[in-house]
Amino acid sequence: MDKKNSKPAPESEPDPQPKEELSTEMQKKLLEAYCAEKEGRFEDARKLFIQLNMKEDAVRCSEQLNQISRRQNNNRNIIALTIISSLLFIAFVVALITLNERQRNLVYPSVKWSNPANVELSSYPPWFLYDRKDKQIKTRVVMDEKMAFELEKIYPISTDSTHFAEFRQAVSKLAFISTDMKGSYYWLLLLVSGLASVVGVLIREILDLIRHYCYEKDLDFKTWWPWYLLRPFVGFMIGIMLILFSGTDLLINSVGDSSETYLIAIAIIAGISVEDVMFRIRKVSQVLFGNSSQDSDSDAKSGSEEKNGKKPKSPPPAPEKKEPNAEPENNAG
Repeated sequence: MDKKNSKPAPESEPDPQPKEELSTEMQKKLLEAYCAEKEGRFEDARKLFIQLNMKEDAVRCSEQLNQISRRQNNNRNIIALTIISSLLFIAFVVALITLNERQRNLVYPSVKWSNPANVELSSYPPWFLYDRKDKQIKTRVVMDEKMAFELEKIYPISTDSTHFAEFRQAVSKLAFISTDMKGSYYWLLLLVSGLASVVGVLIREILDLIRHYCYEKDLDFKTWWPWYLLRPFVGFMIGIMLILFSGTDLLINSVGDSSETYLIAIAIIAGISVEDVMFRIRKVSQVLFGNSSQDSDSDAKSGSEEKNGKKPKSPPPAPEKKEPNAEPENNAG
């Protein structure tokens, strides 16, 4: 009878002790995971959540890690862009000083004009000078046909056409001699204008960086790196184009001032608003060469939108974002 009472328990009965120990271990890991997440150790927290088979919490930690990685990448890119911007601005200042020194040391062409009728010339442009003492007319720019015609207007024409013909001949000779002023000075002016436009582009980019990084907190260099990298190159080319088109009214309306300071200032403004300059160039090309393929390319569609009074739009930074306008508020990055 005693032997039957001392019969061991069946092996199939579970031992509650291991279950309690396992539950305690899970609770410890769960508490450790939440503490790690709260302290910002998202990598440790993610590993613990994966061990606990808590997928949603692990995904949340992964998103936090992605945000931290993107912010670190943005910080590196901002530092690199700041260094590049500083170097380009220094290059612009050095080129501008060199242009100024070259301009000071430049020997401006002059032509003898005796002014036999002793006429009083009306107000003339700042790049032209009549030296009454030495009986000479001078210019500080490379004169073209339009400028020569502008100078002819300052002569008070009367019945004395002979003396006007002498003045006209002197102006033509001055325009011919001024072409020797080109050379290295002209190439230096192209460089300064291109760098001035780049400075305008960088001003726009820095303002956009501050807005998206500090206020909207949606800066994404991985998606928008072409916008930040290629716009300075476009700005440089536009700055050069402004000099090439400065003798026409295709891009810049004539205001009676074609000095280097005016052109450089216009180049900076053009760099700040590259899109507007591109739309202007597009309209000029449509007038000069026609627009038979307006529905076949995106550029023509942008031009048609502008004709209808709508601002063409740039690609959005993300699918859920609204398309930005081509103004300083555009969502670029």
